[in-house]
Amino acid sequence: MIAAGICALTLAACGDNAQYPEMLKGAKFVSAQPGVDITLAFDPVEMRVNGKVVNLYNGPYMADGDKINFGEIVTTMMMGEPEAMETEQEYMQFIPTVEKYELSDGKLTLIATDGKEIIFTQVDALPGEAPTTENVEVVTETVTE
Repeated sequence: MIAAGICALTLAACGDNAQYPEMLKGAKFVSAQPGVDITLAFDPVEMRVNGKVVNLYNGPYMADGDKINFGEIVTTMMMGEPEAMETEQEYMQFIPTVEKYELSDGKLTLIATDGKEIIFTQVDALPGEAPTTENVEVVTETVTE
């Protein structure tokens, strides 16, 4: 009887769609958009995000359950292709309106107050980012003559 109750609780926990903000920490995402890919990375220690559209950007965020709020985002000021610049402008207008997120099956969906969504795919490394040395086996060979 107790085992059946534990199994039922375990299954219920697996089935819940609760969001856990700690799962964002250290996660990296890419979203293919018109003219450019948008990258988004969550700092593993600080409650900050950073990424790139045409320009680099960063700023604070707060997450609680499935609620998320981005603070003031600062960017560099480079020019790019017109389509990419338009995508960047739309993204920078979208970010302050985001109120919810869903993280499931390697996909992050940011949802704005007006229902607009942007879907990102989780990646191990962002484009142009040097691969990490974590979990890399170093093999050395000694040559004798």
